[in-house]
Amino acid sequence: MTALVISVYGGYIVFYNLNNKKDVPVLGLVFFVAGIVLLLIYLILFIVSFTKKKNRPINNEVVEAKEKEEEIKPEIKEEPKPEVKEEPKPRVTSSPRRDIEYRNVRKISRPVGGSAYIKRVGYGPVLRVEEEEILDMRTNTYYRIEDNMVKRSGSGPVFEISGNSIRAAFGSYLYEISGGNVNKVFGGLYASISGNYLTVFDLSEKYEITDSLNRKQLLVVVALLFGAY
Repeated sequence: MTALVISVYGGYIVFYNLNNKKDVPVLGLVFFVAGIVLLLIYLILFIVSFTKKKNRPINNEVVEAKEKEEEIKPEIKEEPKPEVKEEPKPRVTSSPRRDIEYRNVRKISRPVGGSAYIKRVGYGPVLRVEEEEILDMRTNTYYRIEDNMVKRSGSGPVFEISGNSIRAAFGSYLYEISGGNVNKVFGGLYASISGNYLTVFDLSEKYEITDSLNRKQLLVVVALLFGAY
């Protein structure tokens, strides 16, 4: 009510002086502005309080409705689930016979042999043998003995071993070892093995083997040294 009175009084003074073309007094202008501000504040407070009163019953109703629903809901007791006992799984054991057969197969499939250098007399090493792996030091090429096949690294099969003979992979036979002789399968005696030396029959080439090798290793060495014909 005070704000209304102040605003009306200040407005009267201001408009009265403006109509009579007189200077507007500062006090009247202050009253008019202050009254308008107070009226706006009262209006804002009224709107806020009205909104709160309007929302409060709705919230209370929602809370009461939730409480009633919780009271109405029956308590559901969960029945304990029966325990399921897992039957022990049968333990699988491998038979000793199969283990023995497996070990025997591994022994047969893996070549038994030593490691040695093959040196050309008067020149130096040309091959290096390490069990199933052979390095041709002239071309830095690796070969591997896998069962009866000889494979070149990065390529594929190059030789096939059959008993005492070796042939080109899927091709013709090359050499065979019989006792201390190295024979061309189609050509007769070519070289001899005596002690740690491998010597061509016409004495044109002689090689030193620094350690003992098995038959498969020797056949691959011969094929790599003397090649196809």
